[in-house]
Amino acid sequence: MACIFLTHEDDVADAGKYAKHFGATRIIHSGDAEAVPDAERIVEGLDAVLLAPDFLAIPVPGHTAGSMALLYKNRFLFTGDHLWWDAAQQGLGAPQRLVWRNRVLVDSIRKLLNYPFEWVLAGHGDRIRLTSDEMQSQLQALVERRQITPVLS
Repeated sequence: MACIFLTHEDDVADAGKYAKHFGATRIIHSGDAEAVPDAERIVEGLDAVLLAPDFLAIPVPGHTAGSMALLYKNRFLFTGDHLWWDAAQQGLGAPQRLVWRNRVLVDSIRKLLNYPFEWVLAGHGDRIRLTSDEMQSQLQALVERRQITPVLS
């Protein structure tokens, strides 16, 4: 079964067209479902949801109310606009503008510490591959930075 995983509401532009062409199911979180009211599958709540073998949807609200990441085989994390590699800072980065709720965003980044992965594959920003332990260290460092750095308006 073909699926289109929609990480959040502002990156859904042609999802309907592609879903029709490929006969795919569109998946979005209920927090952002107004952007795709006819989506075929709605993820509810804050708990991770197994979508198919090896595919785990992880709700990570903060950038938007319904932001989600997709973890494949506990190795590849597709993050949308939630998380990326910041080459200039040589560390993981997260949105500082256009954030729905900063504290919720930080909690969502912290939540990812519960999952092993080696790759961050972002909608914006750079991708990165690190060891699982290095990725955990990068996540922890990002949480610590964001707890003391205010979000820009």
